[in-house]
Amino acid sequence: MKLQALCAALMLAVSVGACATSPKPCTTEWIDYRTEKVLRRFAVENRDLVTDLRRLKREDGDIDPVQAILLAAKADDLRRFASSFERIIIPELQSAYDQCGKTAEFVPAFTEFLRREGVSDEALEWVGPIIALSLVIDSQN
Repeated sequence: MKLQALCAALMLAVSVGACATSPKPCTTEWIDYRTEKVLRRFAVENRDLVTDLRRLKREDGDIDPVQAILLAAKADDLRRFASSFERIIIPELQSAYDQCGKTAEFVPAFTEFLRREGVSDEALEWVGPIIALSLVIDSQN
């Protein structure tokens, strides 16, 4: 009997602790929390490509032509990266937004993800058309 009471108390403490760690559903804080949780995992899994995108912009603000050529050679990797974001991240974010009656959009979410990861606006302007073209090609296959 005492063991059952102890187990029940531990389960209650764990469930109360779990509730305390995440914000109230459908608040701005909750959406930010869910988004950050999903995006952090994706960023870690794709660290190398995100780092390549960061390297596009030189310290003087211009696009590094060598890095641009190296990244252009990774067009297939960029396409898979963008496709996996759309296939994995957008549904997870959509699930969170659906609970609150909002809609997730691919391009703003992907762009904001890359900005938060330190990719410059100049790099996004350069790589955006490559990703868009790759996604169009991918959707036709």
